[in-house]
Amino acid sequence: MRSLSVWCGALLALSGAACAEDDGPVLASGLPRPLAGVYFDFGPAPTDERFRALMAFSTRDVEALERTIDDIYDPTSPSFRQYMSVETWMERHAPDESDIAIVEGWLVEQGMEIKRRATNRLLLEFTGTVEQFNIAFDVELRDFERENPSAGGAPLRTYGALSPLRPPQKIIDLAAGVAAVEIPADTAPLAQEGGSIETTPPEDVQAGFAPAQIARAYAIDALHDEEETVDDGVDGFRGQGVKLGVVAGATFKIKDLQSFWRSFGISRDNPKVVVTADPISTRYVETTLDTQWAGAMAPKADLVVYEGPDARTLSILYAWNEAIAAGEVSVLSTSFAHREETEAEPIRQQYHASSRMGAALGMTIVVASGDSSRPDVPSSSPYVTCVGGTLLELGADGEVEREAAWSGSGSGRSRSFTTPWWQEDVVKDAQGRRAVSDVALNASPEASYWLYYLGKWERRAGTSFAAPVFAGLMATVNSRRLAEGKPVAGWLNPALYLMPEVQAAFRDITTGKTPEGFSAGPGWDYPTGWGAPLADRLAAALP
Repeated sequence: MRSLSVWCGALLALSGAACAEDDGPVLASGLPRPLAGVYFDFGPAPTDERFRALMAFSTRDVEALERTIDDIYDPTSPSFRQYMSVETWMERHAPDESDIAIVEGWLVEQGMEIKRRATNRLLLEFTGTVEQFNIAFDVELRDFERENPSAGGAPLRTYGALSPLRPPQKIIDLAAGVAAVEIPADTAPLAQEGGSIETTPPEDVQAGFAPAQIARAYAIDALHDEEETVDDGVDGFRGQGVKLGVVAGATFKIKDLQSFWRSFGISRDNPKVVVTADPISTRYVETTLDTQWAGAMAPKADLVVYEGPDARTLSILYAWNEAIAAGEVSVLSTSFAHREETEAEPIRQQYHASSRMGAALGMTIVVASGDSSRPDVPSSSPYVTCVGGTLLELGADGEVEREAAWSGSGSGRSRSFTTPWWQEDVVKDAQGRRAVSDVALNASPEASYWLYYLGKWERRAGTSFAAPVFAGLMATVNSRRLAEGKPVAGWLNPALYLMPEVQAAFRDITTGKTPEGFSAGPGWDYPTGWGAPLADRLAAALP
């Protein structure tokens, strides 16, 4: 049974209203409690240690915003694909400046420091000592350790609590909650890259998938090779004119990116890097593979990587919000995620609030479903297209011989979100919840992908590859749309669930299942959604 404090957190995150336990009102808290196999409690945190935290604020007039979004994606509406500008969103729906100023003033009075405000004012980062936090919020921060969302990463030290947050009533009235509290980011300088650029594929290249094979399997190559009427010096639709975003923790080596691309015959510019918070001090394999594969599928797109200092929840949540609030890209992807039950409700709702802004701005937001065969965050948000996993088998001629649901594909019913209107007539056993996945691409370890990391060739798998591949695919789709004088595709899910011609642009996956008992079958199913996308058909089918 969900505790009252967690239920209060959900209500606060949704409405901004105060909620009470037996001892009075509390503020929604993203601080974890002990959870077997995920969060481990090692006792009270030293009071002289420092922390960094995010205060969350509610979107103004959510009902009006959601009505506007529904109109934007209704083909019968005069507002169809009339996307909102960042300026209009800020004017109508950003939290009140005066509310944030009051909360900032209170935090400073408690001896803490304001580090930064989010561009859209939904988040406020502050820092101080554990003792200052304990006194201000009438709580005891505790030393926790948690699993690492970055593939192969060591467990992360973080903070947790065993009781709710109880700041003054004025703070409870103004803020939606404390979304995350973490240890400070590493301040060590980032090591110099060194090394050289490799231009030769791995000797055993046939042991894993290369970009050209994946592009062919999902008909991305058909858009790459399609004749176009615009004389821009580029053959086909390869992402030109489109900005493609990746949200990640830490960074990569530019030489690793170019080694991967050049070894596979891909010529593309280096990505633009946006450091969203503290300086970056390390490099992650997850960030590297996301960037390599998104960039490979759309080699002429302007690639923008929004980086947090590490893979902790605070860093990824803030980078996610900043990437959307910037309003710069038309497709955004991440594979940094956690199972829903491992993240407190305010964190899930904050990802959702940011993603809702993205839908209003006309962004296609795609996220890995995760590899645990259960729903993840932020892919369970209805404003996100959740990318599940398959097992892809190719013949000697490179054609698809078989594609089945992968057993690890993140699947199931969301704990946080009710059935969206566009799923009501499709998913009959959703039990009133948002159901995932929405689409799927290869992710099985039996059919791994190549990547180049820290000067070495590696093969890995998971939906961490499926999401950036689909993001790159959508960048090529948008490239074609722009050349035809159409707006970018934006939020995919309504069209995906309500338009048979869009559903027909996917290769139906009908075999395979997850350990939880979700099986692939004709039409929509939990592990693979509508199936595997075929880029050329999807480009033709989307209105």
